[in-house]
Amino acid sequence: MTAHTRKKLRIGLAAYGTGWDLRAWRLPEANNQGLIDPSVITDIARIAERGKLDYIFAGSSLGSEPDSVQRIHRWDSNVFGGFAAAVTKNVGFLISVNSSFEHPFTVARQIATLDNFSRGRAALNIVFGIDRSGGPELNYEGENIPTEQTKYTRAREFTVALNQLLGSWDRDFILDDKEGGTLVRPGSWRRIDFRGDFFSVRGPLNAPPPVQAQIPNVHVGTSGESLSYGAELAHVRFSPYFGLEGGRRQYRAHKDRIAALGRDPEAFKIIPGITPFIGGTRREAREKFREIQAFQVTTQLPAAYSRAFGLDLREIDENERVTALIDFDTVGPDTLKDLVGDQSTRIAGQHRLQDDDRLWLRDVVIPTLGEDLTLADLYRFTVNHRYAQGAVVGDAAYLAQWLETHLEEQALDGVQVFPPYHRGPADVFVDQVVPLLQQRGIFRTEYESDTLAGNLGTADDALVPTPGGLAESDAA
Repeated sequence: MTAHTRKKLRIGLAAYGTGWDLRAWRLPEANNQGLIDPSVITDIARIAERGKLDYIFAGSSLGSEPDSVQRIHRWDSNVFGGFAAAVTKNVGFLISVNSSFEHPFTVARQIATLDNFSRGRAALNIVFGIDRSGGPELNYEGENIPTEQTKYTRAREFTVALNQLLGSWDRDFILDDKEGGTLVRPGSWRRIDFRGDFFSVRGPLNAPPPVQAQIPNVHVGTSGESLSYGAELAHVRFSPYFGLEGGRRQYRAHKDRIAALGRDPEAFKIIPGITPFIGGTRREAREKFREIQAFQVTTQLPAAYSRAFGLDLREIDENERVTALIDFDTVGPDTLKDLVGDQSTRIAGQHRLQDDDRLWLRDVVIPTLGEDLTLADLYRFTVNHRYAQGAVVGDAAYLAQWLETHLEEQALDGVQVFPPYHRGPADVFVDQVVPLLQQRGIFRTEYESDTLAGNLGTADDALVPTPGGLAESDAA
Protein backbone atom coordinates (compact mmCIF):
# COMPACT_ATOMS: atom_id res chain seq x y z
CA MET A 1 0.00 0.00 0.00
CA THR A 2 1.47 3.36 -1.03
CA ALA A 3 1.73 6.45 1.14
CA HIS A 4 -1.10 7.98 -0.91
CA THR A 5 -3.52 5.12 -0.23
CA ARG A 6 -2.60 4.21 3.34
CA LYS A 7 -5.23 4.58 6.00
CA LYS A 8 -4.92 7.93 7.76
CA LEU A 9 -5.11 8.68 11.47
CA ARG A 10 -7.72 11.02 12.93
CA ILE A 11 -6.33 13.11 15.81
CA GLY A 12 -8.05 15.38 18.32
CA LEU A 13 -6.44 17.60 20.96
CA ALA A 14 -7.87 18.07 24.46
CA ALA A 15 -8.04 21.55 25.97
CA TYR A 16 -8.06 21.54 29.76
CA GLY A 17 -7.07 24.49 31.94
CA THR A 18 -4.19 22.73 33.70
CA GLY A 19 -3.61 19.91 31.26
CA TRP A 20 -4.81 16.36 31.84
CA ASP A 21 -2.44 14.87 34.40
CA LEU A 22 -3.62 15.40 37.97
CA ARG A 23 -0.14 16.29 39.23
CA ALA A 24 1.82 17.70 36.29
CA TRP A 25 0.55 21.22 37.09
CA ARG A 26 3.17 21.23 39.89
CA LEU A 27 6.06 21.18 37.41
CA PRO A 28 8.03 24.46 37.35
CA GLU A 29 7.45 24.82 33.60
CA ALA A 30 3.67 24.20 33.77
CA ASN A 31 1.37 27.13 32.99
CA ASN A 32 -1.92 26.89 34.91
CA GLN A 33 -3.49 30.14 33.69
CA GLY A 34 -5.90 28.17 31.53
CA LEU A 35 -8.26 28.16 34.52
CA ILE A 36 -8.80 31.91 34.10
CA ASP A 37 -7.27 32.97 30.78
CA PRO A 38 -9.32 32.29 27.60
CA SER A 39 -6.25 32.88 25.44
CA VAL A 40 -5.06 29.40 26.46
CA ILE A 41 -7.99 27.98 24.49
CA THR A 42 -7.13 29.94 21.37
CA ASP A 43 -3.49 28.94 21.85
CA ILE A 44 -4.46 25.25 21.89
CA ALA A 45 -6.72 25.76 18.86
CA ARG A 46 -3.88 27.36 16.89
CA ILE A 47 -1.51 24.54 17.87
CA ALA A 48 -4.08 21.97 16.67
CA GLU A 49 -4.59 23.78 13.38
CA ARG A 50 -0.84 24.12 12.83
CA GLY A 51 -0.62 20.35 13.11
CA LYS A 52 -3.62 19.75 10.79
CA LEU A 53 -5.42 18.00 13.67
CA ASP A 54 -9.12 17.24 13.37
CA TYR A 55 -10.56 19.01 16.42
CA ILE A 56 -10.06 20.34 19.92
CA PHE A 57 -12.12 19.11 22.85
CA ALA A 58 -12.76 19.76 26.54
CA GLY A 59 -15.26 17.66 28.44
CA SER A 60 -18.12 19.43 30.12
CA SER A 61 -18.88 19.22 33.83
CA LEU A 62 -22.15 20.18 35.47
CA GLY A 63 -21.06 19.30 39.00
CA SER A 64 -19.38 21.64 41.48
CA GLU A 65 -15.98 20.38 42.64
CA PRO A 66 -13.87 23.29 43.88
CA ASP A 67 -11.40 20.85 45.49
CA SER A 68 -10.77 18.84 42.31
CA VAL A 69 -7.89 19.99 40.09
CA GLN A 70 -9.57 18.73 36.92
CA ARG A 71 -12.98 20.18 37.76
CA ILE A 72 -12.38 23.46 39.56
CA HIS A 73 -13.61 25.29 36.49
CA ARG A 74 -14.72 24.02 33.10
CA TRP A 75 -15.32 26.54 30.35
CA ASP A 76 -18.67 26.30 28.58
CA SER A 77 -17.56 24.45 25.47
CA ASN A 78 -20.08 26.15 23.16
CA VAL A 79 -18.66 29.54 24.08
CA PHE A 80 -15.01 28.51 23.84
CA GLY A 81 -15.72 26.75 20.55
CA GLY A 82 -17.15 29.93 19.07
CA PHE A 83 -14.32 31.99 20.53
CA ALA A 84 -11.65 29.73 19.04
CA ALA A 85 -13.48 29.38 15.72
CA ALA A 86 -13.04 33.11 15.16
CA VAL A 87 -9.25 32.78 15.06
CA THR A 88 -8.99 29.50 13.10
CA LYS A 89 -10.05 28.27 9.68
CA ASN A 90 -9.97 24.47 9.57
CA VAL A 91 -9.74 22.80 12.97
CA GLY A 92 -13.02 21.47 14.40
CA PHE A 93 -14.65 21.84 17.80
CA LEU A 94 -16.06 18.93 19.78
CA ILE A 95 -18.76 20.25 22.11
CA SER A 96 -19.73 18.24 25.18
CA VAL A 97 -23.39 18.14 26.31
CA ASN A 98 -25.22 15.97 28.85
CA SER A 99 -28.55 14.56 27.69
CA SER A 100 -29.57 13.78 31.27
CA PHE A 101 -29.68 17.49 32.13
CA GLU A 102 -29.98 19.42 28.86
CA HIS A 103 -32.78 19.86 26.31
CA PRO A 104 -32.48 18.93 22.61
CA PHE A 105 -34.07 22.16 21.36
CA THR A 106 -31.58 24.34 23.26
CA VAL A 107 -28.61 22.23 22.19
CA ALA A 108 -29.80 22.13 18.57
CA ARG A 109 -29.88 25.93 18.53
CA GLN A 110 -26.39 26.10 20.02
CA ILE A 111 -24.75 23.54 17.74
CA ALA A 112 -26.47 24.84 14.59
CA THR A 113 -25.28 28.35 15.43
CA LEU A 114 -21.71 27.19 16.06
CA ASP A 115 -21.68 25.10 12.89
CA ASN A 116 -22.78 28.11 10.84
CA PHE A 117 -20.37 30.55 12.47
CA SER A 118 -17.48 28.08 12.05
CA ARG A 119 -18.61 27.12 8.53
CA GLY A 120 -19.08 23.44 9.27
CA ARG A 121 -16.58 22.63 12.02
CA ALA A 122 -18.79 21.55 14.95
CA ALA A 123 -19.27 18.11 16.52
CA LEU A 124 -21.09 16.84 19.60
CA ASN A 125 -19.97 14.65 22.47
CA ILE A 126 -23.29 13.54 23.95
CA VAL A 127 -22.79 12.09 27.41
CA PHE A 128 -25.50 10.99 29.81
CA GLY A 129 -23.84 10.21 33.14
CA ILE A 130 -25.75 11.23 36.26
CA ASP A 131 -23.60 9.44 38.83
CA ARG A 132 -20.52 11.65 38.56
CA SER A 133 -18.76 13.23 41.49
CA GLY A 134 -19.57 16.82 42.31
CA GLY A 135 -23.31 16.22 42.56
CA PRO A 136 -24.56 17.64 39.25
CA GLU A 137 -28.11 16.68 40.23
CA LEU A 138 -27.80 19.09 43.18
CA ASN A 139 -27.32 21.94 40.71
CA TYR A 140 -30.48 20.93 38.82
CA GLU A 141 -32.96 20.23 41.59
CA GLY A 142 -36.54 20.28 40.37
CA GLU A 143 -35.55 19.12 36.87
CA ASN A 144 -36.80 15.83 35.41
CA ILE A 145 -33.51 14.00 35.81
CA PRO A 146 -33.57 10.34 34.71
CA THR A 147 -32.52 7.40 36.83
CA GLU A 148 -29.58 5.13 36.05
CA GLN A 149 -32.06 2.81 34.35
CA THR A 150 -33.87 5.44 32.24
CA LYS A 151 -30.95 7.68 31.23
CA TYR A 152 -30.34 5.62 28.08
CA THR A 153 -33.93 6.08 26.95
CA ARG A 154 -33.59 9.80 27.51
CA ALA A 155 -30.26 9.86 25.63
CA ARG A 156 -31.81 8.18 22.58
CA GLU A 157 -34.79 10.55 22.63
CA PHE A 158 -32.45 13.52 23.03
CA THR A 159 -30.26 12.48 20.08
CA VAL A 160 -33.11 11.64 17.70
CA ALA A 161 -35.04 14.83 18.51
CA LEU A 162 -31.88 16.93 18.17
CA ASN A 163 -30.98 15.46 14.78
CA GLN A 164 -34.53 15.88 13.53
CA LEU A 165 -34.48 19.51 14.60
CA LEU A 166 -31.19 20.04 12.79
CA GLY A 167 -32.80 18.62 9.66
CA SER A 168 -36.08 20.50 9.98
CA TRP A 169 -35.01 23.21 7.49
CA ASP A 170 -33.75 22.83 3.94
CA ARG A 171 -30.41 24.50 3.44
CA ASP A 172 -31.76 26.58 0.53
CA PHE A 173 -34.74 27.94 2.48
CA ILE A 174 -34.17 31.56 1.41
CA LEU A 175 -36.14 32.28 -1.75
CA ASP A 176 -35.70 36.06 -1.52
CA ASP A 177 -38.41 36.79 -4.08
CA LYS A 178 -38.64 40.56 -3.62
CA GLU A 179 -41.03 41.10 -6.49
CA GLY A 180 -43.41 38.36 -5.38
CA GLY A 181 -43.03 39.17 -1.68
CA THR A 182 -41.83 35.72 -0.58
CA LEU A 183 -38.69 35.51 1.56
CA VAL A 184 -38.83 31.86 2.64
CA ARG A 185 -39.32 29.11 0.06
CA PRO A 186 -42.64 27.31 0.63
CA GLY A 187 -42.23 23.77 1.96
CA SER A 188 -38.65 24.41 3.08
CA TRP A 189 -39.29 23.59 6.74
CA ARG A 190 -41.05 20.84 8.68
CA ARG A 191 -42.39 20.39 12.16
CA ILE A 192 -40.92 17.30 13.77
CA ASP A 193 -43.73 16.69 16.31
CA PHE A 194 -41.45 14.50 18.39
CA ARG A 195 -43.11 12.71 21.34
CA GLY A 196 -41.23 10.60 23.85
CA ASP A 197 -41.16 9.73 27.54
CA PHE A 198 -38.86 12.67 28.32
CA PHE A 199 -39.21 15.17 25.49
CA SER A 200 -42.04 16.62 23.42
CA VAL A 201 -40.75 18.91 20.69
CA ARG A 202 -42.89 20.46 17.93
CA GLY A 203 -40.21 22.23 15.90
CA PRO A 204 -39.02 23.36 13.51
CA LEU A 205 -35.74 24.76 14.79
CA ASN A 206 -35.63 28.55 14.99
CA ALA A 207 -32.01 28.75 13.82
CA PRO A 208 -30.61 28.18 10.32
CA PRO A 209 -29.73 24.55 9.53
CA PRO A 210 -26.11 23.54 10.07
CA VAL A 211 -23.59 23.58 7.25
CA GLN A 212 -22.88 19.89 7.79
CA ALA A 213 -25.64 17.53 6.71
CA GLN A 214 -24.93 15.46 9.82
CA ILE A 215 -23.23 16.83 12.93
CA PRO A 216 -20.71 14.16 14.07
CA ASN A 217 -21.55 12.56 17.41
CA VAL A 218 -18.51 11.36 19.38
CA HIS A 219 -19.62 8.88 22.01
CA VAL A 220 -17.93 7.58 25.18
CA GLY A 221 -19.08 4.76 27.45
CA THR A 222 -18.38 1.13 28.35
CA SER A 223 -21.69 -0.40 29.49
CA GLY A 224 -23.68 -2.60 27.14
CA GLU A 225 -26.44 -0.01 26.86
CA SER A 226 -23.91 2.69 26.13
CA LEU A 227 -22.22 0.62 23.42
CA SER A 228 -25.60 -0.03 21.80
CA TYR A 229 -26.39 3.68 21.83
CA GLY A 230 -23.05 4.45 20.19
CA ALA A 231 -23.50 1.81 17.51
CA GLU A 232 -26.94 3.17 16.64
CA LEU A 233 -26.51 6.93 17.01
CA ALA A 234 -22.82 7.93 17.04
CA HIS A 235 -20.17 8.37 14.36
CA VAL A 236 -17.06 8.08 16.55
CA ARG A 237 -16.34 6.06 19.67
CA PHE A 238 -14.00 7.68 22.17
CA SER A 239 -12.70 4.42 23.55
CA PRO A 240 -10.66 3.44 26.59
CA TYR A 241 -7.15 2.26 25.79
CA PHE A 242 -6.87 -1.49 26.38
CA GLY A 243 -3.34 -2.16 25.14
CA LEU A 244 -2.55 -3.50 21.68
CA GLU A 245 -4.02 -6.99 22.04
CA GLY A 246 -7.09 -5.86 23.95
CA GLY A 247 -7.52 -2.91 21.62
CA ARG A 248 -7.61 -5.18 18.57
CA ARG A 249 -10.34 -7.33 20.12
CA GLN A 250 -12.43 -4.35 21.17
CA TYR A 251 -11.94 -2.65 17.81
CA ARG A 252 -13.14 -5.71 15.89
CA ALA A 253 -16.07 -6.30 18.24
CA HIS A 254 -17.35 -2.75 17.84
CA LYS A 255 -16.83 -2.66 14.09
CA ASP A 256 -18.84 -5.91 13.90
CA ARG A 257 -21.52 -4.28 16.04
CA ILE A 258 -21.69 -1.39 13.55
CA ALA A 259 -21.86 -3.71 10.53
CA ALA A 260 -24.66 -5.77 12.13
CA LEU A 261 -26.82 -2.64 12.09
CA GLY A 262 -26.28 -2.19 8.36
CA ARG A 263 -23.84 0.69 8.77
CA ASP A 264 -20.43 1.08 7.15
CA PRO A 265 -17.83 0.08 9.77
CA GLU A 266 -15.11 1.98 7.90
CA ALA A 267 -17.01 5.24 8.29
CA PHE A 268 -17.30 4.70 12.06
CA LYS A 269 -14.10 5.76 13.87
CA ILE A 270 -12.66 4.34 17.10
CA ILE A 271 -10.43 6.83 18.87
CA PRO A 272 -8.90 6.13 22.30
CA GLY A 273 -7.31 8.81 24.45
CA ILE A 274 -3.57 8.99 25.07
CA THR A 275 -1.41 11.24 27.22
CA PRO A 276 1.99 11.67 25.53
CA PHE A 277 5.16 12.28 27.52
CA ILE A 278 7.74 13.12 24.86
CA GLY A 279 11.45 13.65 25.38
CA GLY A 280 14.55 13.93 23.24
CA THR A 281 15.16 10.26 24.04
CA ARG A 282 13.03 7.53 25.61
CA ARG A 283 15.15 7.77 28.73
CA GLU A 284 14.56 11.52 28.95
CA ALA A 285 10.83 11.00 28.47
CA ARG A 286 10.68 8.39 31.20
CA GLU A 287 12.61 10.65 33.57
CA LYS A 288 10.03 13.42 33.02
CA PHE A 289 7.19 10.94 33.46
CA ARG A 290 8.73 9.68 36.72
CA GLU A 291 9.24 13.26 37.89
CA ILE A 292 5.50 13.85 37.54
CA GLN A 293 4.56 10.50 39.04
CA ALA A 294 6.78 11.23 42.05
CA PHE A 295 4.31 13.91 43.20
CA GLN A 296 2.19 10.93 44.30
CA VAL A 297 3.21 10.07 47.87
CA THR A 298 4.04 6.44 48.64
CA THR A 299 3.31 6.24 52.37
CA GLN A 300 0.73 3.53 51.65
CA LEU A 301 3.14 1.52 49.51
CA PRO A 302 4.27 -1.10 52.14
CA ALA A 303 0.70 -1.94 53.13
CA ALA A 304 -0.35 -1.99 49.47
CA TYR A 305 2.25 -4.58 48.42
CA SER A 306 1.53 -6.68 51.48
CA ARG A 307 -2.18 -6.63 50.61
CA ALA A 308 -1.74 -7.39 46.89
CA PHE A 309 1.31 -9.64 46.71
CA GLY A 310 2.16 -10.67 50.28
CA LEU A 311 5.49 -8.80 50.10
CA ASP A 312 7.03 -7.44 53.29
CA LEU A 313 8.61 -4.13 52.27
CA ARG A 314 10.27 -3.65 55.64
CA GLU A 315 13.06 -5.69 54.10
CA ILE A 316 12.73 -4.44 50.49
CA ASP A 317 13.49 -1.02 49.03
CA GLU A 318 10.67 0.60 47.02
CA ASN A 319 13.14 1.19 44.19
CA GLU A 320 13.67 -2.54 43.65
CA ARG A 321 12.70 -3.79 40.19
CA VAL A 322 9.25 -5.32 40.04
CA THR A 323 10.33 -8.13 37.72
CA ALA A 324 12.93 -9.26 40.28
CA LEU A 325 10.27 -9.77 42.93
CA ILE A 326 6.97 -10.54 41.18
CA ASP A 327 6.25 -13.20 38.59
CA PHE A 328 3.69 -11.64 36.24
CA ASP A 329 2.34 -15.11 35.40
CA THR A 330 1.07 -15.34 38.98
CA VAL A 331 -0.76 -12.01 38.86
CA GLY A 332 -4.51 -12.47 39.17
CA PRO A 333 -7.09 -10.81 36.92
CA ASP A 334 -7.73 -7.99 39.42
CA THR A 335 -4.67 -8.06 41.68
CA LEU A 336 -3.92 -4.37 41.25
CA LYS A 337 -7.24 -3.46 42.82
CA ASP A 338 -5.73 -4.74 46.06
CA LEU A 339 -2.51 -2.85 45.33
CA VAL A 340 -4.18 0.55 45.27
CA GLY A 341 -7.07 -0.09 47.66
CA ASP A 342 -9.22 3.03 48.00
CA GLN A 343 -6.38 5.20 46.64
CA SER A 344 -7.29 4.42 43.04
CA THR A 345 -8.72 7.03 40.72
CA ARG A 346 -10.17 4.15 38.66
CA ILE A 347 -13.75 4.77 39.83
CA ALA A 348 -16.84 3.19 38.28
CA GLY A 349 -16.70 3.39 34.51
CA GLN A 350 -12.90 3.50 34.31
CA HIS A 351 -12.51 -0.07 33.15
CA ARG A 352 -9.63 -1.97 31.75
CA LEU A 353 -10.43 -4.88 29.48
CA GLN A 354 -12.16 -7.43 31.72
CA ASP A 355 -10.01 -6.09 34.60
CA ASP A 356 -7.20 -8.31 33.26
CA ASP A 357 -4.21 -6.99 35.18
CA ARG A 358 -1.76 -9.46 33.67
CA LEU A 359 -2.58 -8.20 30.17
CA TRP A 360 -2.51 -4.60 31.37
CA LEU A 361 0.95 -5.02 32.93
CA ARG A 362 2.34 -6.59 29.76
CA ASP A 363 0.70 -4.33 27.15
CA VAL A 364 0.54 -0.99 28.98
CA VAL A 365 2.75 -0.69 32.05
CA ILE A 366 5.97 -2.32 30.82
CA PRO A 367 5.96 -0.51 27.41
CA THR A 368 5.44 2.75 29.28
CA LEU A 369 8.11 2.45 31.97
CA GLY A 370 10.37 -0.34 30.72
CA GLU A 371 11.74 -3.53 32.20
CA ASP A 372 13.40 -1.52 34.99
CA LEU A 373 9.98 -0.72 36.45
CA THR A 374 10.28 -0.29 40.23
CA LEU A 375 7.82 -1.07 43.01
CA ALA A 376 7.26 2.66 43.49
CA ASP A 377 6.74 3.13 39.72
CA LEU A 378 4.07 0.44 39.54
CA TYR A 379 2.25 1.77 42.60
CA ARG A 380 2.18 5.37 41.36
CA PHE A 381 1.27 4.42 37.82
CA THR A 382 -1.65 2.28 38.96
CA VAL A 383 -2.98 4.85 41.43
CA ASN A 384 -2.73 7.62 38.86
CA HIS A 385 -4.15 5.63 35.96
CA ARG A 386 -7.18 7.61 34.77
CA TYR A 387 -10.13 6.57 32.66
CA ALA A 388 -8.26 3.59 31.16
CA GLN A 389 -6.23 6.16 29.22
CA GLY A 390 -2.85 5.29 27.77
CA ALA A 391 0.28 7.16 28.84
CA VAL A 392 2.68 6.88 25.88
CA VAL A 393 6.21 7.68 27.00
CA GLY A 394 9.12 8.07 24.59
CA ASP A 395 10.79 10.20 21.97
CA ALA A 396 8.98 11.45 18.87
CA ALA A 397 10.04 8.44 16.79
CA TYR A 398 8.67 6.07 19.43
CA LEU A 399 5.33 7.90 19.50
CA ALA A 400 5.09 7.80 15.70
CA GLN A 401 5.90 4.09 15.62
CA TRP A 402 3.41 3.41 18.44
CA LEU A 403 0.65 5.16 16.49
CA GLU A 404 1.54 3.45 13.21
CA THR A 405 1.59 0.01 14.83
CA HIS A 406 -1.78 0.50 16.53
CA LEU A 407 -3.30 1.83 13.29
CA GLU A 408 -1.97 -1.01 11.14
CA GLU A 409 -2.92 -3.64 13.74
CA GLN A 410 -6.48 -2.27 13.72
CA ALA A 411 -6.54 -1.32 17.38
CA LEU A 412 -7.67 2.25 16.58
CA ASP A 413 -8.55 4.72 13.83
CA GLY A 414 -6.96 7.67 15.58
CA VAL A 415 -6.29 9.16 18.99
CA GLN A 416 -7.40 12.02 21.16
CA VAL A 417 -4.27 13.60 22.60
CA PHE A 418 -4.47 14.80 26.21
CA PRO A 419 -1.38 16.94 26.96
CA PRO A 420 -0.34 16.35 30.58
CA TYR A 421 0.25 20.07 31.15
CA HIS A 422 0.54 23.41 29.34
CA ARG A 423 2.48 24.61 27.54
CA GLY A 424 4.97 22.36 25.80
CA PRO A 425 3.67 18.81 25.27
CA ALA A 426 1.06 19.85 22.66
CA ASP A 427 3.68 21.83 20.72
CA VAL A 428 6.13 18.92 20.82
CA PHE A 429 3.48 16.50 19.55
CA VAL A 430 2.54 18.79 16.67
CA ASP A 431 6.06 19.91 15.77
CA GLN A 432 7.92 16.61 16.21
CA VAL A 433 5.48 13.68 16.04
CA VAL A 434 3.08 14.91 13.35
CA PRO A 435 5.85 15.41 10.70
CA LEU A 436 6.95 11.81 11.25
CA LEU A 437 3.38 10.59 10.80
CA GLN A 438 3.14 12.61 7.59
CA GLN A 439 6.40 11.13 6.32
CA ARG A 440 5.00 7.65 6.97
CA GLY A 441 1.89 8.53 4.96
CA ILE A 442 -0.54 7.96 7.84
CA PHE A 443 -1.56 11.56 8.52
CA ARG A 444 -2.69 14.40 6.30
CA THR A 445 -0.38 17.15 5.10
CA GLU A 446 -3.38 19.38 4.31
CA TYR A 447 -7.00 19.33 5.36
CA GLU A 448 -9.05 17.24 2.95
CA SER A 449 -12.33 19.05 3.53
CA ASP A 450 -13.84 22.34 4.66
CA THR A 451 -15.98 20.50 7.25
CA LEU A 452 -15.14 18.46 10.32
CA ALA A 453 -17.32 15.57 9.15
CA GLY A 454 -15.42 15.57 5.87
CA ASN A 455 -12.06 15.43 7.61
CA LEU A 456 -13.20 12.72 10.04
CA GLY A 457 -14.64 10.68 7.16
CA THR A 458 -18.14 10.57 8.65
CA ALA A 459 -19.87 12.98 6.24
CA ASP A 460 -21.91 10.32 4.43
CA ASP A 461 -22.91 8.40 7.57
CA ALA A 462 -26.45 9.82 8.11
CA LEU A 463 -28.13 8.23 11.13
CA VAL A 464 -31.39 10.13 11.60
CA PRO A 465 -33.20 11.14 8.37
CA THR A 466 -34.78 14.53 8.05
CA PRO A 467 -38.39 14.20 9.15
CA GLY A 468 -39.80 14.60 5.66
CA GLY A 469 -42.79 12.41 6.46
CA LEU A 470 -43.74 14.46 9.50
CA ALA A 471 -46.05 17.47 9.63
CA GLU A 472 -44.99 19.81 6.85
CA SER A 473 -45.19 23.55 7.16
CA ASP A 474 -47.38 26.19 5.70
CA ALA A 475 -44.29 28.35 5.18
CA ALA A 476 -44.98 32.04 5.20
